[in-house]
Amino acid sequence: MKRIVANIVMLLGILFPGISYAANPTDDVLTSLLGEMPERLSLQTDTLEQTPLNGGMRYKIRYFIEAGNTTLGTPDDWGYAYLFIPDLAVGKKAPAIVAMHQDDIYYHIGKSEPAGLMGDSTMCYGKDLFERGYVVICPDRFYHADRRKTCQDWGDISTEDYERDFFTAQKRIGALFAEGRNSWGKEAYDFSRAVDVLASLPEVDVEKIGAIGHSAGANILPYCLYYEPRVKAAVANCGTSEVNSYYVYNRPGTIPSSMALPGSVKYGVDTHNYIASIAPRALFISEGAHQWGDGKPDPSDKKFADDLAFFKECYLQNGGYDIETVLFEENGGRHCFPPLLKQQAYQWLDAHLK
Repeated sequence: MKRIVANIVMLLGILFPGISYAANPTDDVLTSLLGEMPERLSLQTDTLEQTPLNGGMRYKIRYFIEAGNTTLGTPDDWGYAYLFIPDLAVGKKAPAIVAMHQDDIYYHIGKSEPAGLMGDSTMCYGKDLFERGYVVICPDRFYHADRRKTCQDWGDISTEDYERDFFTAQKRIGALFAEGRNSWGKEAYDFSRAVDVLASLPEVDVEKIGAIGHSAGANILPYCLYYEPRVKAAVANCGTSEVNSYYVYNRPGTIPSSMALPGSVKYGVDTHNYIASIAPRALFISEGAHQWGDGKPDPSDKKFADDLAFFKECYLQNGGYDIETVLFEENGGRHCFPPLLKQQAYQWLDAHLK
């Protein structure tokens, strides 16, 4: 197995010259690359709405994430989320899930999509898991929906405006860079605060907390899970990729600088190192076989199979034993979360958390 990993590392070095791949960087290195973390202050939560549902309740809540930066004039950062709590017998606890939403172009939707209130009806995995008996939190990720505090008067920001939201988010991430931080570390810290909310609830079995995400919501999970050890099992669909590969000079397309992990190439670190360091906690990683071809065979198809194999070997090499990788053809292998795959992922979560 070690020889297989070594050969894959060597192959990546050939495919992406100039990028080195460390086999086993220390936790100090992996942690430092996520940047400075804010002081973790006491959790504060407010209930903004409550809605009875069949089988439980849905709450809209806000919770304190971190203090603002007085030098840059950034306000205190509050998280917003939909929280689902199923009906439980007195004294009974339930497993819990953090459901991370995708990006797409709809910054204004955020948490409402996995909660089943807006957006793509195939992406309501938070509501689905509540209906399977989980306590579920669907948080707004950084600079989405209710967390889009603007630095100028844009008027009504409740509707779609990709240019407005993209460039305002880039400015806010620039402020993170100025603080010695980055977007990956910020996502990881915010994710951890959502886990704080779950851990504070009497209905939650804190030994059975999981996570799920699609697209950008899956892309961030290796960093979130590395930083937050209380999560025992996670599903990442259509989004797990090597961060350094985004910036290979001759790679087609564009990518914002805000997605860089500063220092990663210098220290020979990439996403696979964070995946390896999640071991022995359980992982389920799925990718559409023809995502870049939108359901049709594409010259880049081999990348997804190679990535899954590499991530699995790195995880196993680091002492893990519980990883499932799926390269799916359902719905043309598009960038999606199709029904049969979703049921497979839900059953996998049930097996690990119930």
